[in-house]
Amino acid sequence: MQRDSQRHRGIRSGGGVLCISTLQFMTGLILLGIYEGFRAHAVKDSKAEDDASRLASVLTYRKTLDFLFYLSMINNIFSIFGFAGVLNAQKELVTGFFAFNAVQMVVAFHYFVDVVTDTTIRYKNEPTSLTSYEQSAAAFLFFNFILSVAATVFALQAIDEIKTKQREDFNRLSVLSDTLQFENDS
Repeated sequence: MQRDSQRHRGIRSGGGVLCISTLQFMTGLILLGIYEGFRAHAVKDSKAEDDASRLASVLTYRKTLDFLFYLSMINNIFSIFGFAGVLNAQKELVTGFFAFNAVQMVVAFHYFVDVVTDTTIRYKNEPTSLTSYEQSAAAFLFFNFILSVAATVFALQAIDEIKTKQREDFNRLSVLSDTLQFENDS
């Protein structure tokens, strides 16, 4: 009976990590799409005014949303770690997924607050119609923060279950080894 409850619990945390890593991967792709839309819109607005100096300033100025490209890339890399770690029962990959999400809880929340604040600030030469991109980015950053909290909980459970499974496999192999070692050759 206890083995069945452990097996059920293993499916739950492993399934949770799979679900969270898939959602984080999709969120990373959406954040990448928001970033690319933001950049395309900013360039299109500056080209419409046909001002070469304004276009150069739009392409070179740094904005809070520029960090989205790197965040989405790292987010997708570590979500694949979580996915592969559970499928292959690799404790190291799940540990990497856990460590990333522990850091991302802090980074995503701080970045969310920064983007929300940035929606009220207008920089020199900034197109006026970028607020919708900032609001979309803020919404998905908050969703990513929530996913990171859930991923941390599920990853900790999955690591414990992988350790238990590896320990059981080792015990089973050691018993098999002892059995084979003491057999009489007739």
